[in-house]
Amino acid sequence: MHKRFKNLTSFSILYLIAFVIDTYVKVNVVAFPYRYITKTFLILILLLFYIINNKDEKRKRGIVIIALLCFIAGDLFLIGGTTKIRFGVGVLLFAIAKVLYAIRFSNKQDFDVLKLWPFLVFGFAYMCGIMLMVYDNLGDYFAPALLYLFIVMMLAQFAFLRKKEVNIKSFWLVLIGVLLSMFSDSITLLKQFHDPKVLYNHYTIMFFYGLSQYFIIIGLLYENNKSLLKQDKNLS
Repeated sequence: MHKRFKNLTSFSILYLIAFVIDTYVKVNVVAFPYRYITKTFLILILLLFYIINNKDEKRKRGIVIIALLCFIAGDLFLIGGTTKIRFGVGVLLFAIAKVLYAIRFSNKQDFDVLKLWPFLVFGFAYMCGIMLMVYDNLGDYFAPALLYLFIVMMLAQFAFLRKKEVNIKSFWLVLIGVLLSMFSDSITLLKQFHDPKVLYNHYTIMFFYGLSQYFIIIGLLYENNKSLLKQDKNLS
């Protein structure tokens, strides 16, 4: 089993199987206790793969581990029901995890603000578009929803700013993962506050969320783990 967690191809197959099982359980099986097991297992094996293969310094490693643990805890609260308290705690844990990811993505290099303006325009348009669609049903959730969308865009910005600081494969994997996470978050907000049946959300939320976590973690590993790059060369 340890060898499977050292080989990206073997782990990817394992993750895909766990991902398909969790999606099936979400759609076809009663949540308790099965979904608690499958969803936790999915992110847990990703966490284990990161711990075994990461070459990060201690601080960065700790940030990613805590972020993934927050995602696991947030999942457990959101699976358990849709009461205000459970939903609020779940979203808060997700927000904390995303802030931790943003901290992990950050670097000490200066950046040109002018080069960011297209991204900032896109971010502003994205936030305005989502808020306009859900505004009438937000009620007391207006401020939390706005803050969460701001965190989502901040995460995307920090992922974008990695471009000249890491190898190209790490950059694109993380950025794709963050964009997939944005899709998942957007569909979740629309489901909760706009249309309960929007965009086949029983499938799409989990699809984008599961893939986003995979791409982000694998992208972070590619940043410093030369053995993964060597595996790519052996396959090519």
